[in-house]
Amino acid sequence: MGAGVSNWRLAQAVSRIGQLGIVSGTGLAEVVARRLQDGDPGGHARRAFEHFPFPRMAQRILDTFFIPGGKSKDAPYRRLPMLDLEGRKEPMELSIVGNFVEVFLAREGHSNPVGINYLEKIQLPHLPSIYGALLAGVAVVVMGAGIPLAVPEVLRALSRHEPAEYPILVADADRGSKTCNMAFDPLEFVEDAASPDVLAVPDFFPVVSSETLASILLRKASGPIDGFIVEGNLAGGHNAPPRGRMNLNDAGEPIYGPRDDAKLSAFRDIGLPFWLAGSFGSAGGLKHALDEGACGVQVGTAFALCEESGL
Repeated sequence: MGAGVSNWRLAQAVSRIGQLGIVSGTGLAEVVARRLQDGDPGGHARRAFEHFPFPRMAQRILDTFFIPGGKSKDAPYRRLPMLDLEGRKEPMELSIVGNFVEVFLAREGHSNPVGINYLEKIQLPHLPSIYGALLAGVAVVVMGAGIPLAVPEVLRALSRHEPAEYPILVADADRGSKTCNMAFDPLEFVEDAASPDVLAVPDFFPVVSSETLASILLRKASGPIDGFIVEGNLAGGHNAPPRGRMNLNDAGEPIYGPRDDAKLSAFRDIGLPFWLAGSFGSAGGLKHALDEGACGVQVGTAFALCEESGL
């Protein structure tokens, strides 16, 4: 779900009852910066900052963004520096800390796993964001809205505080689209800890709409895949378009057919855990998923409208 909707409160509530709570990893640098400018009601972000392993980095961000009592209602939020391919340090630090804060708070007060969900197509924040989530002990990384071939190696490298690279698609370049590698070296950000401990490598669950994409990931990804979120065409947001010619209904929505349904038998044959997403958020949907061999379902809309949601 969108930035701040599947927040730490919702993920914590889900994980506390033994399921996998997942926070949205979208825009967490902006989310934490705005919470601080709003005065950090409840002191939750500042409590997480106290546990961040690099205190000087945390203090720099607090000094820059925290406003005791919150900004005035009519005052604009401070504009954040933009991430770029050159690796500007301030926005990278914000991404590291923002992801740490969200995962830390979701994990607080219980021992069950917590995951984080990223959109592959929002590429510039991936490396510092994932590093921040790893520092907080994230157990699962979910990624959709693209083909995340590079993520397994990124998880392996960053868990060891080793340099990592991520391919960034540069559209409208001189001769069509091209890819540039963005580099990130965790040791350039490590402070107050001469030799940081090796971190746990989280499970990686790509979001796929077909067995074809799952097969590509299994063959070409930079490391192991631990499971799949199989997203049907009724999922909201950024689900894949129909195969073949695009036809629209009277509401201007794409029309899907049987060709667009994932072959669940293929996922059973793969042998990895999988979960179904897209209008499965009901007792009947869960039963159907389990009958098809899935481990469970991913729930979005029902949770977006619950009391713990960030809406």
